[in-house]
Amino acid sequence: MLERLTIRDLALVERAEIALGEGLLAVTGETGSGKSLFVDSLGMLVGARADADIVREGAKSAIAEGEFRLGGSSARRVNALLEEWGIEFDGETLIVRREVTAEGRSRASVNQSPVTLANLKRLGELLLDLHGQHEHQSLLREGAALTTLDRLAGLEDARARYADLLAALREAEGERERLQTSLATYAERRDYLLSAATDLDDAALVDGEEDTLKLDAARLAHADRLRQLTAQALSALSEDEASAARSLGSARHALEQAAALDPSLEETLAPVQEAAIAAEDASRALARYLDSLEADPAALEAIEERRERIARLTRKYRRSVPELLAWREELRAELADGEDGDGALARVQARLEDAEAAVRREAKGLTKARTAAAKEWSALLSKELLPLGFPHARVTFEVLPLAGARPGANGLDEVLLRFTANPGEPARPLQKIASGGELSRVMLALKCALQTRDRVDLLVFDEVDSGIGGSVAQAVGERLRRLAQDRQVICVTHLPMIAALARHHLAVSKQISAGRTIARVQLLEKSARVEELARMLAGERVTDTTRRQARELLATPVQES
Repeated sequence: MLERLTIRDLALVERAEIALGEGLLAVTGETGSGKSLFVDSLGMLVGARADADIVREGAKSAIAEGEFRLGGSSARRVNALLEEWGIEFDGETLIVRREVTAEGRSRASVNQSPVTLANLKRLGELLLDLHGQHEHQSLLREGAALTTLDRLAGLEDARARYADLLAALREAEGERERLQTSLATYAERRDYLLSAATDLDDAALVDGEEDTLKLDAARLAHADRLRQLTAQALSALSEDEASAARSLGSARHALEQAAALDPSLEETLAPVQEAAIAAEDASRALARYLDSLEADPAALEAIEERRERIARLTRKYRRSVPELLAWREELRAELADGEDGDGALARVQARLEDAEAAVRREAKGLTKARTAAAKEWSALLSKELLPLGFPHARVTFEVLPLAGARPGANGLDEVLLRFTANPGEPARPLQKIASGGELSRVMLALKCALQTRDRVDLLVFDEVDSGIGGSVAQAVGERLRRLAQDRQVICVTHLPMIAALARHHLAVSKQISAGRTIARVQLLEKSARVEELARMLAGERVTDTTRRQARELLATPVQES
């Protein structure tokens, strides 16, 4: 959810810092007061287009900053995306900032790390859905109708299986292409491949061998100096009259006797005992090292020859030892395929055909499930629209074959969402709906249907109550409140009956300060909320009667429809 929204120098808003709560939040205000600026600031946070016109006159830039608190699956999806970008995330708090300068330049950051506008849009799709003007509508994005239908039908697991099968098919296609390319030039490269394979086999390379040889060479090259230094250390530890081992032994013996008389010394005795044991262990280890250490010019020469041979191979083939080892396996496979070209082609073709058959089986299953779900949900959504002011509306999901023969990322289908509000009129693509209010109410119906399957924790509705009232407004408000039971919902509204259903209430107003108009955003408490609802009911002529009506609205229980 969005916990805090800060707006600075955005059109009429000089500065506003707003704490937002859970559940349904209503945003109200007189026409022209600046309610749209609230929505614009949210749009900025999810990568919506913004230009220099939004910057307050005289300011250097307009800034919108949102602090989100995430959890569960939302946090996991955001974390996966931020890991991809290398941005730190504590798994809960996310701060998104967008700035637009007076020159029209745009900058964005996530947790203080800069991000591109394209990446901000990707993140925004995980944070919130903004429903109002057409350009903000998530359902109008390419492929959104198919994704929506699949969620309604519960096809996420089937889509995941299909994606795995499609990846295997693409891998098989790539393997065939690589094999065909390799066989086309195999005759010309055969001698080189055999020679390289022989070089690597003769060398018998071992991963990590270079480091081991380097250490052995250093030890043999400095054997005399190592013997001198090790013997010196051993004498100081255990062989001299005043060696560390003898001194520690004496100290331990004395403290053991003292601790027998005063148990409080046992705490001091323990580290002395440990030090004495450590000195003895170190002495034994140094003695063993001295016994094994000897100058061996022949062994050193053999090691240096081995190191040079490895270096020649890495220079010749311009690969590191791990890369040469991997290449040897590639050479083995390429030589085997080259010597049996027809058989290799037949085997890879068989794998490809099996993979394609599996993809098409799964894709046909998706098509069947989508077709059944399209029929079921078209009827259910059309029914859901009836109380929302669409007595004759019809919503239909249309499942169509994908253009072209190749399976696509989501199967063999494309899905269109069509809508008509009037009887006798053909259903048209949702994008053709003229009214933002109509579109928002269609989205509201869809979100109610998707309530337990939606992937976004914050929904923003603007214009959802445009041109409605009475029972339709009540039905819209009840659905907004139902959606807000398990997510955060923000609704910009001009209807008091919808605003009264909200758990929290923001009012936007204009005032004159120092000769300039500014917009003020205020979280309303009980008495101020009654006054705002009364204003919405009666306009400027607020009376005791309208205040009583406002209090009644706030006390009215929700009636589901």
